[in-house]
Amino acid sequence: MESLLRDIFLEKKNSMIKKSIVSIFALIFCVISCSKDSDDNSIGFLSENDKVLSLKVHNDARAEVGVPNLEWSDKLAQDALNWAKVMAEQEEMFHSSNESRPGQGENLYYWCCSTGEIETFSSTPGTDASVLWYNEISDYTYAVIGSPLNADVMIGHYTQIIWSTTTEVGIAKWKSASGKMFVAARYSPPGNVIGQFPY
Repeated sequence: MESLLRDIFLEKKNSMIKKSIVSIFALIFCVISCSKDSDDNSIGFLSENDKVLSLKVHNDARAEVGVPNLEWSDKLAQDALNWAKVMAEQEEMFHSSNESRPGQGENLYYWCCSTGEIETFSSTPGTDASVLWYNEISDYTYAVIGSPLNADVMIGHYTQIIWSTTTEVGIAKWKSASGKMFVAARYSPPGNVIGQFPY
């Protein structure tokens, strides 16, 4: 009887050890898989939270000057993603040509940050970019685009955000091989028309 109880106990113990090992391997697989997914550059669209917050920054800025809200455009976000990939491949932030994006305006941003060998990135790069663009308001003097009143300051990102006839925006991101995070925003119709007021 004692031998039978010992065998049952050992069988249960071995079964528990096997289940624990399977659970540990499943957990390790999940951690590797999940961290790979979260860092996978094939997912270059903003998270839902980042999309909502980015759009809020834009629309709060527009409300301040009394122009209608922007709507999110998945098509513009796809075009923005395509351009973010180009910048990441070339490891450089630069504007696309007007001819390559007919009917679209463009705002750009990039971020590279590391602590030692650990890369640290915001979970809301679209929002961070939008806030940075909005902050150009502190240098902006209300005037037509191209006015000497704004000749020595960077204000074009802000004026694109608040451009009264722009109705849609899409934003995306892509990380380069060196670890830079590139953010591109596309707007339709485009703003920053020389000689015109933003609103």
